[in-house]
Amino acid sequence: MLQGDQLVLREWRESDLEAIAVLRNNVELQALLMSQAKPNSIERVRRWLIERSSRDDMVFFVAAARADDTVLGYLQVANIDSFHGVGEIGICFSPAAHGNHSALEACQLLDSYLHRTLGVRKLTLKVLADNARAIAFYRKSGYREVGTMTQHFRVGDQHQSVLIMERFLGE
Repeated sequence: MLQGDQLVLREWRESDLEAIAVLRNNVELQALLMSQAKPNSIERVRRWLIERSSRDDMVFFVAAARADDTVLGYLQVANIDSFHGVGEIGICFSPAAHGNHSALEACQLLDSYLHRTLGVRKLTLKVLADNARAIAFYRKSGYREVGTMTQHFRVGDQHQSVLIMERFLGE
């Protein structure tokens, strides 16, 4: 468990399933995360969490409020390559948690853990080019744009461009 001032990053628990299912079933939120929202039963969410948690090339944390353990969201780093020291971050926070700096604190805790414990030196991410709020958050967190995939991701009837961003840890 990683402890911050406002939150903790911890492994998932059975008691988290309902809150995570709400996030996974939020069509608008999942579209912003470039995920295809599908109906997710509690059992389907459980299987998804088990798969995520058992991968050797991934870390997965639930972000929970330190005061009452309310699930705020989750963070995952996939495709961790220990030889090259890189990984791909994904962040999902409840809309109710937006704007209260919990995602920033969670990322800082995660970055420190990845750098010190796993030797990750760089994180990359992909974000929809028109997701101004997320892009502003990532820039504030030290990410910089390194590329664009034009008309790469389908949202409804349109294809949207995707930015690739990166951040070196320990800087």
